[in-house]
Amino acid sequence: MYKILRVIARYDHKLVIELDNLNKIIYDMNPRLHSVRFCKLADLAKFKSVKIENGNTLIWDSLCQITIDEIISTMER
Repeated sequence: MYKILRVIARYDHKLVIELDNLNKIIYDMNPRLHSVRFCKLADLAKFKSVKIENGNTLIWDSLCQITIDEIISTMER
């Protein structure tokens, strides 16, 4: 699958994800902030602490994580 090269966490709880195939994804996390899994990311400081792990996963310290495959899958629905 694709590798994540860069991620930018925006003030509006959207992620700008740059992939190795030169595509960019703008992923809106707002709808997911109401779930138990992602609710702690409603805090903007925590949301902006996102990091890339192994080129395919976005992590927020020990709070939560999401893979590029999951992001693409949810966007296709």
